[in-house]
Amino acid sequence: QVDSHRSTLAVAEADRVAQLDDARFEAAGPENDGSLAYRLEDYLLSASFLMQLNEFVSSHAHAFKDTKGWEHQHEWHDSFVEYGDMLNRRVEAFLRTEGVTPQEAVDACKKARAAGNKEYRFFEYLAAAIDYQKFHTVMLEFKKGKRDVSQWWKCFARTE
Repeated sequence: QVDSHRSTLAVAEADRVAQLDDARFEAAGPENDGSLAYRLEDYLLSASFLMQLNEFVSSHAHAFKDTKGWEHQHEWHDSFVEYGDMLNRRVEAFLRTEGVTPQEAVDACKKARAAGNKEYRFFEYLAAAIDYQKFHTVMLEFKKGKRDVSQWWKCFARTE
């Protein structure tokens, strides 16, 4: 009977710790509504993707400048092509399974966000792989510190 009581206490303590953890962390992405937009966000919101993105940004963002009417450097376009290849490899299976193009997936997320769901934000990294201007803007935002995935685990933490 003592072992049974200890076991009950251990389960109760584990539940209490889990509740504390749940109070500090929440899903970083949107609620699951079963949509293509949700599935893409969920697919992109992974530690391995954020680490890969951080590695890419660390290697390339420093070279970007705000053009203010000046011509873009060829090096930036080379980075855009490399980034597009990286993202294509990353989401190829997802897109094939869904039977959609990258543009259709991005459009689904834009539509969800326009409908008021501000949680859709990671799709912008796929959008940057198909739109050079978006890519340039994202790289500048990383360079200026407006975006940061160097501490990728914080993307999963509560933002209160």
